[in-house]
Amino acid sequence: MVSWHTSWSYAMSRAFNGQIQVRVPASVHEEVAKEAFDKGTSISGILAQALIVRRALRNVDPWKSIEEVQSANRGLPAAEVENTVAKAVKAVRKARRGPDVKKARS
Repeated sequence: MVSWHTSWSYAMSRAFNGQIQVRVPASVHEEVAKEAFDKGTSISGILAQALIVRRALRNVDPWKSIEEVQSANRGLPAAEVENTVAKAVKAVRKARRGPDVKKARS
């Protein structure tokens, strides 16, 4: 039997071309296709974004993060916390898009 390490070393010795074939249930395919159409992007774009987010959140414990936010904001109304978080997410998205994206869409 080949060990995991040996198998992984062999797999890593090949060139990666950025293409991945993924099989999903037809219902998931339909859902992602509709989302891509609605957002004006491709299915590949939606899946790539999901993988990038997964990689970014790999070491984040969502339950710990939620508890930290709740304990840090105990005295604030929930609507205020929600609004502040929404604004922060919007600002990050805007910063990542850059100034020229809005002009290109117009």
